[in-house]
Amino acid sequence: MRRVGVPTLALTLSLAGTAAAQVPAAPASPLDNYASAAATTIIAEQACPGVQVRAGQLTTLRLAARVNAGQEAMLEEKLRTRATQVRQQLAADGRETWCAQALAAFGPEGSVAKGILATGAPIR
Repeated sequence: MRRVGVPTLALTLSLAGTAAAQVPAAPASPLDNYASAAATTIIAEQACPGVQVRAGQLTTLRLAARVNAGQEAMLEEKLRTRATQVRQQLAADGRETWCAQALAAFGPEGSVAKGILATGAPIR
């Protein structure tokens, strides 16, 4: 398992492009980056046939972003906002294209964070 550090997380998530539903060009906080990754991967599990979130990998990403208890309310709002944006991008791109991009970014060979999304047998 590859650990993702906070600087790496910020850089890679900002480079995620369409799969991360158009991360803003301005530098994002680790909390913004985590919200983007979480929203993308959770929606991918819902929208993409055979795709599942590996919860342990998503938790590792959360720990790397250093999300703490005092940030929960802010994180919830960011997750709602990002989920809306991700769903809009999914609708614009179409399911097949969007799912392929999400897997490319967060799947087994993910360009953003490897192994958060898996295909095939149930993984939890």
